[in-house]
Amino acid sequence: MSFSLSCRHMEIGESLTESKAKEASFSLAKKYGMEFIDVNIIMTKDGRQFRCDVSIKTSEGDSYHSSSDANDSKVSFDSALQKIDRQMQKKSERSVRKHSKVEINVFDNSLEESAPAIIAEILNDLPIMSVSDAAKRLTDEKRAFIFENISNNSINVVYIRPDHNIGWIDYKK
Repeated sequence: MSFSLSCRHMEIGESLTESKAKEASFSLAKKYGMEFIDVNIIMTKDGRQFRCDVSIKTSEGDSYHSSSDANDSKVSFDSALQKIDRQMQKKSERSVRKHSKVEINVFDNSLEESAPAIIAEILNDLPIMSVSDAAKRLTDEKRAFIFENISNNSINVVYIRPDHNIGWIDYKK
């Protein structure tokens, strides 16, 4: 991850150090299960006002930007990060609605009555990420993950194998 905190017309104080800003950014990434590729924070002082501009690019290909003005640098930064938090929350909610699950009931006499139901998950878009990032998203509840490989733009699947190792399917056209 590339991280930069720069200041214009001011010095970085104790209330907002680079490590605190980096920690807050990592916390936000962890909250939404994302990996940030690039985080740029620019603090500017104009008279008594502090302005914080935050830009974030994620491994899924999304970009977020916010600005905030306040009488304190830390308040300005916190407010800008809260705005990005709300943007990510809205994006996450839209993504959940977009990736809705559709149940398909199949009534075929050749199937046994105890056969499991077939459930289809419709994906409208795939996240763009590396294989290692996709593997980090696997859990006991989510045993497979489909994504677009950032290195070669092909459709890939990672999954937990019966021997508890991680399997990787790289679909080549």
